[in-house]
Amino acid sequence: MSTSWDHSQQHNGNHRRDDGVRPHRRPRYNDDYRGHRSGVVEWTVAVVFTVLAVVVLLAAVAVLVVVLLLQPRSPYLAVRTASLDALVYDQNGALDDVQLSLLVEARNGNAHSAAAFSRLELRLSFGGGVVLAKLRADPFQLPPKGTLPLAYVARSQGVPLDATRSAAVEAALRDGVVPFRVDGEAKTAWKIAGLVGIHHWTRMACELRFFWPNGSALHFSCNSKSKFLF
Repeated sequence: MSTSWDHSQQHNGNHRRDDGVRPHRRPRYNDDYRGHRSGVVEWTVAVVFTVLAVVVLLAAVAVLVVVLLLQPRSPYLAVRTASLDALVYDQNGALDDVQLSLLVEARNGNAHSAAAFSRLELRLSFGGGVVLAKLRADPFQLPPKGTLPLAYVARSQGVPLDATRSAAVEAALRDGVVPFRVDGEAKTAWKIAGLVGIHHWTRMACELRFFWPNGSALHFSCNSKSKFLF
């Protein structure tokens, strides 16, 4: 009796397919290693966030110390005095002659830093849009706690008015109080603690009202002090 031997039925621990290729076996992961690696990542993240929190806290303390000790102040402009020197209104609807005198003060309130002003321009207008004059100044610098008076005489002639603004002029003359607007800005630059440079546009927008015919100004407060800076 002949006996045939089928190699495919042999079980010797080496499982092979008929094509002789060992089947792919899924690797086994070490749960302890994965847990250790996860713990290292969490610890690293915690350290990084702790360091960042300390840095932010130190920066906040440094800013507070600078503000309390140096007391930085934002430079600004202010109209100190104003008068309406001339006002001639043509019944045909034009301002034949308008003249205003303004004393504008530039002020640097910083005790330890100089301040530079540039691109200064103030616009005088009537009726919310009719610009009568533009007041400018060359760049200048103020020492710590310094001020600079800027005297202007603004004159405008032959300014045409539309019906609405003509009616506003006539009403103002009847009431004896004539309003004008001052709008403008200047670019300022200064340093905090001599290290941190600050560049800021200081802006002014206010109304000046004058008795007429004597031309004196009613009480006013007109400056460009910032509400959000020092």
